[in-house]
Amino acid sequence: MKVLVTGALGAIGVNLIPHLRSQGHEVVGTDVRMTDFSDYVRSDITSFEEMYRIFKETEPDTVIHMAGEVGRMMGEKYPQKMIYVNDCGTLNMIKLCMDYGTTLVNFSTSEVYGHLYDKGDEVEEEELELEQTAFGTTNVYALSKVFGEALTKHYVDNYGLKAVTIRPCMVYGPGETPAKNRSAIANFIHEAMTGKKLTIHKGTIRAWCYITDFVEGVRLVMEQKPGKKYEAYNIGSDEYYTAEKLAEIVLEICGGSKSQMALVEPPAHFLSPIKKSSIKKIRKLGFELKVPLRDGVKLVADWQREQGFADKDWELE
Repeated sequence: MKVLVTGALGAIGVNLIPHLRSQGHEVVGTDVRMTDFSDYVRSDITSFEEMYRIFKETEPDTVIHMAGEVGRMMGEKYPQKMIYVNDCGTLNMIKLCMDYGTTLVNFSTSEVYGHLYDKGDEVEEEELELEQTAFGTTNVYALSKVFGEALTKHYVDNYGLKAVTIRPCMVYGPGETPAKNRSAIANFIHEAMTGKKLTIHKGTIRAWCYITDFVEGVRLVMEQKPGKKYEAYNIGSDEYYTAEKLAEIVLEICGGSKSQMALVEPPAHFLSPIKKSSIKKIRKLGFELKVPLRDGVKLVADWQREQGFADKDWELE
């Protein structure tokens, strides 16, 4: 299968593309970063002309559309940019996939569930359509992704677009640089290794999905023949941990001290304290979790040490 991956140089893309190639797929990546590889084309998803040129040159069977603005707080800080890139960019991909008969694998986020998480139970994919509205989201990032999904569904229902959506749920792994607004795992590990305080949101619960498990889930979805009905898949884990327990595991593996733990109340806005997403649907495709949290944390810690992050003493706050 010939696959075009947008957002190819992101933390997921740099792991997904080698995995797809190992399974026999021909892959071309695209991103906004200026670099030079034979299988990479620089482009901006908000430019229809640039994306049209890539489609014309590659004629992909499938597009995995990951490119976009990411992050709860980034959306609050730069809302116009978040909405423009995520929604106009997605619409460009929809139109080009329609023109070329290409299947679209659209990336959304678990953030779209918003206040559906408040009940504390695992949220299933279909609940977004049946019970959620844009008014139930908790941040601009989620709003942009809800609208992107609504656009995708509109073209599936009314114009015959072949598409499916993936909702990533707390993905982590090597390739993610510790920095402000990055994942708790990446930052906890860096802070543990450099002797800094780990700011821990009391009472929050998450299930973290290691990158190799996640990209296998993406491949399983991609290789399914899309139906006429709009479908979405949660890809994540059901190995739930409190933020406190996650911090303890990180400190144990990285050789830190519990005195580095600083418990605070979670923010009153923009965040769901408890996030539980059902993965029953993706399991029906053969999805299995192979990397438990402790093993994944160790792998990320080893990668950060190899990259020299343990010696980089910058502030993440």
